[in-house]
Amino acid sequence: MSVPLVALTRPLKTQRKTGAFVIHWSLQRKLVLAFWLVSVIPTMIAAELAASTLSQIFDSNVRVWLQESTKIVEDEISEILRDNSRTAQLLLNHSQPQVGGSLADNRLTTDIATAMDADVVALIRTRDHKVMFSTASDEIVKQISLAPNAVLQTLSNDGTPTGAVVSTFPSLQNGEDYQLMIATYLDASFLTSVDDVHSLDLRLYLASPQGFAQVFSSQRFEDAPNVIPKRIEDILRATRAPSEQFTSRFSGLYRPLFNDNGQLQGVVYSGLLRHSSLVGLVNQSNLFILIFLLGSALSLGVGWLVSRRMTQPLRALSAGVQAITAGDYGQRVEVAGDDEMADLATTFNHMAAGLKELQHLEAQLRRRDRLHALGEVAMGLAHEIRNPLGIIKTATQLLHRRAALPETDMRHLEYVISEVTRINDLITEFLDFAKPNAPLRAVISARQLLEELLGFCAPELVNQHIEAVIDDQAPGATLYADARQLQQACLNLVLNAIDAMPGGGHLRLGIANAEQTTIISISDSGQGIPPDMIERIFNPFVTTKASGTGLGLAKVFSIMENHDGRVECVNQPGMGATFNLYLADHPPVPVSA
Repeated sequence: MSVPLVALTRPLKTQRKTGAFVIHWSLQRKLVLAFWLVSVIPTMIAAELAASTLSQIFDSNVRVWLQESTKIVEDEISEILRDNSRTAQLLLNHSQPQVGGSLADNRLTTDIATAMDADVVALIRTRDHKVMFSTASDEIVKQISLAPNAVLQTLSNDGTPTGAVVSTFPSLQNGEDYQLMIATYLDASFLTSVDDVHSLDLRLYLASPQGFAQVFSSQRFEDAPNVIPKRIEDILRATRAPSEQFTSRFSGLYRPLFNDNGQLQGVVYSGLLRHSSLVGLVNQSNLFILIFLLGSALSLGVGWLVSRRMTQPLRALSAGVQAITAGDYGQRVEVAGDDEMADLATTFNHMAAGLKELQHLEAQLRRRDRLHALGEVAMGLAHEIRNPLGIIKTATQLLHRRAALPETDMRHLEYVISEVTRINDLITEFLDFAKPNAPLRAVISARQLLEELLGFCAPELVNQHIEAVIDDQAPGATLYADARQLQQACLNLVLNAIDAMPGGGHLRLGIANAEQTTIISISDSGQGIPPDMIERIFNPFVTTKASGTGLGLAKVFSIMENHDGRVECVNQPGMGATFNLYLADHPPVPVSA
């Protein structure tokens, strides 16, 4: 008893539940998770190193930028000193304030001071510090120190502390020494170039009775201190270098300003607001999180691509196994590359081909078992049926010859003899199918076989208005077969083709050769075979004809099996059918011991 291959290859399905909630993880997801877990520690280390490096670089750039921004104030003060010097040169050379001079001379001095943006121009007698001439009020002038190193000073202008850059120049008139004093305010018009940088706060602190008080601020933030803390002042005096001060709100730098005698006269502060600039975002923690997330995303992306590439052949193999489990042994998977996956795909294809061959062999064995059993039954039935049939036929013939019966009864006796003969012929045909004789094979010409077949069928072909042609694609092709049995198989196919074209048509007999195999094809232009019949046409007693026995195609199949060949049907509903016979073109080469 044979067991179907589908039953042998069907996998056992078991289902294991660990609880009410079952999570299904595909192989690709597991690979992606494994890839990320393997890379997470290196990613964290790389993120820490990168964050530390980038944070240091960014902090260094911020320090450089703050230093450069404080230097702007120092450069502006230096530029004001140069402007004061040029103003003094103009006044001393062309319009020096004259003691007791005319009103026109003093007005010219005022105009030059205004043109050079000098806020205060005064001529002061050296011996008693008396103001001889001034473009500002005496209250302002009296606050100004004439000490040679008092460059930066704080003046009270209408009650508002105002910074001033003061320059003094000696002047001699009528044998009397005077000091030409020029002062420029550090007011709101100072450093207008930094007003648009809203996150930058530039401040200038100058000496005052309360300490170093703020006289200028580019942004004037609410929490900006009006006086430099004593701690910062002590650090600047001790180090004589810029001092960094970082808080949760500011990243700042204090830059000291010294006069020629080394005295601290002012302090410039440059600060960046953390909450409104990148300074507050770019820190080591944020950089670590950002780089770690980017690294993890990259790791997951690469893991997904790699796992997808690895699992794609496995998915193809899984689909192939499911197809084979369903009985489709023609399933094949693509072989790509030369790795283990390619070897597995190749092995699967070989296995599928082997299973298909086993399926074919199993079908042949089942068919042979059925035919063998059928043959045994047929022999018994033939013996049991033919004896009574012989007696019936003999008795009927004797009665037909001797008895003087009416014509109607004689015709009925003829019907009995005819039907007994037909039953006997049917039994003989069935015995030939069930117990076929072994073929007496020899090498014959394929072309000659088909020509003899067409010559035998020519009258019927002409009568049915069918045009027949031989399409010889392999001139000189041979067949290693029993000529009588093969002609009987081809005749059955031609007769079926004639029946499929009751209104006439075209019959094509083809000859081809492929890999030591000769292919005989018989094609008609009829309506084809119904799709629901295509799988059963080679089974015995299956027919679409009203008077057929259903043994014609079964006989063809049996003859081809006895010749170690095969027959296949290529059906095109509405366009005809083609039957291909595959036979060896020469005897097998004996294998030496």
